[in-house]
Amino acid sequence: MKIRYSALIFPLLLAAPQDALSWGDDGHKAIALIAQRCLTPEVKARVAAMLAADTDNLTKHDIASEATWADKYRDENNRQDHYQQTQNWHFTDIEIDHPDLSQACFGRQPLSPGTLASNGPAQACAVDKIEQFQVELAAANTDAEERLFALKFLLHFVGDLHQPLHSSDDHDRGGNAVKVIVDGFPHKSNDELHGFWDTQFVDAIATPPTALAQNLLVQITPEDAGSWAKGTPDDWAMETFTVSRADAYGTPPLSKDQVQHLDANYVDTAEVDVRLQLSRAGIRLAALLNKALGSRQADWNTCLKPSH
Repeated sequence: MKIRYSALIFPLLLAAPQDALSWGDDGHKAIALIAQRCLTPEVKARVAAMLAADTDNLTKHDIASEATWADKYRDENNRQDHYQQTQNWHFTDIEIDHPDLSQACFGRQPLSPGTLASNGPAQACAVDKIEQFQVELAAANTDAEERLFALKFLLHFVGDLHQPLHSSDDHDRGGNAVKVIVDGFPHKSNDELHGFWDTQFVDAIATPPTALAQNLLVQITPEDAGSWAKGTPDDWAMETFTVSRADAYGTPPLSKDQVQHLDANYVDTAEVDVRLQLSRAGIRLAALLNKALGSRQADWNTCLKPSH
């Protein structure tokens, strides 16, 4: 899809870069709430019990709060080792001018024998960490502490993978280096493309996360869910990349060389994409957890019936 935007003629405004939070807390919570709706009763009970036993105080221990844990863990005060170890795990930076998933995933080196996924190399991408943690969550011989790590990282990374600017890059730190002015939104000098996809475009749909999740759930059909649940994290990353290249970056790609103006047409397209990507992430998270922790998938017709 070709998007319309205009580059403003004044120079690029200088500001300190903002950290990329991937949907922000509200988006991650909404994804987890969608997933919770379509967990089988067996898996829902197992997830609730695992999270209730969590002693980490970075978040509350409901599924929505725990979906934000990986960001809190990465950015925990006085724990630079957490940041250095896990910062790359939140991204799959596929370059829009040369899409190469292997390159985006640092060559896709497997875990060394006996290495826990939570201790895995710092140079790893979201796709590979999802696959590694899914294996651990499903394995009967994974110890309880590592299985809890696996669950909490999966609650977050499946969401990360579906944020368009976490699965693409234009040599601009996933849009963090692209300054923007966006029609219909208050402007600050440090507004960045990535941040709008993380939070502003999400919150424009509905707040709080419970309302956002419900807003999205009523539009998901069983046919949608059955289709979205297919495929692999590799497939989902490339699908998200396609959305980002076409709509988040556009043709020609938004530039980091001067402030970009995103018009109402861009905003409308972004809302459609954000709705779709949050919904896909929630359904796929449910399918992944049902597979790892249970013996069957949810009945999409049942779990997607309107609640009263």
